[in-house]
Amino acid sequence: MTSSIGNKDLFASVEFSTWIEIEHIFAEEKYMIQKYLQPHLKTVEAGTNGGRILLNMKEMGFTALAGFDNVPELIEAAIARNPERDIDFQVQDAVKLSYPDDSFDQILYLQQILCLLESEDRLKAMQESLRILKPGGIGLFSFLNFESRSSQFPFSIYIAYLKALRKLRGNALSIQYLPWIVLGGKFNFESTLLDRSPHVYWYRISEAYAELKSVGFKIVGIGTIPQILAGDLKTTDRELLTEQTSGTLYIAVQKP
Repeated sequence: MTSSIGNKDLFASVEFSTWIEIEHIFAEEKYMIQKYLQPHLKTVEAGTNGGRILLNMKEMGFTALAGFDNVPELIEAAIARNPERDIDFQVQDAVKLSYPDDSFDQILYLQQILCLLESEDRLKAMQESLRILKPGGIGLFSFLNFESRSSQFPFSIYIAYLKALRKLRGNALSIQYLPWIVLGGKFNFESTLLDRSPHVYWYRISEAYAELKSVGFKIVGIGTIPQILAGDLKTTDRELLTEQTSGTLYIAVQKP
């Protein structure tokens, strides 16, 4: 997966405007926040981009908000959007945070931040998220959902194509690493057909569930769009896999 450009570079360049232009909070994000988080508790968001979610949370009545991202340009944009300076935006690396242990009552790892990291860094980032969360605190995570993506047409055809291409090239890269199909709002023709990096990791449901448990989290809610629309999140991956799943995977956790 060696490349002259990585996911961080994309967010500082071609993807920058795409994410800065999005200002609203998605219905499923709002549902998870309102269901599991409390407005008066100290909260931090990882991979805040331009501060989209935190600025919406402020309007929802949340206070004591903080957010970090490893792209300085995005943090500059977030600060500019918050002239009151009542949200603590910082440039930080999710794999090695400067926050002390037990710094926050609530953490948000939405916007699929973990899916943008390399394999060894994803687990480290989860461990760091546990470290900065207070005992009894709540965390919200979202993941790109491989089961949903691979079962949908035409993506099922594309994934079959990628498998054949990687086999032909002798490339052992997991099929759960997919290239950016859309970049800067446009079809990314070259990377999509030639399987060029950087790639984004798409989690299987049971994999995300197991990794969060492995670092010490207790799962308190897990679901995809159908479960959120029905207001019926599950507590185990086995329960969820007996139902229709579609779209982004959301998991709510608690630190024992």
